[in-house]
Amino acid sequence: MIHRVHFRAFVSVTEDEERVRRALSIFVPLEYIRSSRATGYYGNPITILEAELRRKEGLEFVHTLKEQLSAGDLTRLRREIPERVDDDCKLHLRLDKQAAYRGMIRLSDAGDAIDVSVHVATYPSRYEEAVRLLRELF
Repeated sequence: MIHRVHFRAFVSVTEDEERVRRALSIFVPLEYIRSSRATGYYGNPITILEAELRRKEGLEFVHTLKEQLSAGDLTRLRREIPERVDDDCKLHLRLDKQAAYRGMIRLSDAGDAIDVSVHVATYPSRYEEAVRLLRELF
């Protein structure tokens, strides 16, 4: 059902990388987090933190998300599932980085967030089936 869950967070030069790692660690073990370096549009250094959960661990993340999101965020997510799923059967969402640092899970519309992609395994791979499965999960 859940093939993998991918997490990505950008760390700007003004942020503390360890704090962003700590925010990510409420979703994935610290040892899963890998980093790479990039250069921003204005030449500023950016650190990209990424992690991935597979199958059972990914499904556990989805259950945690369902349990810990506020009622309003969960209602919003359920309503927006069709718009958040792409043709590759991936559910896209952003989680509030500051809230995660404080141990809470909240949806975010901000650019400075933790990007999450939940890849739903359907055979054959179909958007409609992915939406149906996600509606059952949430």
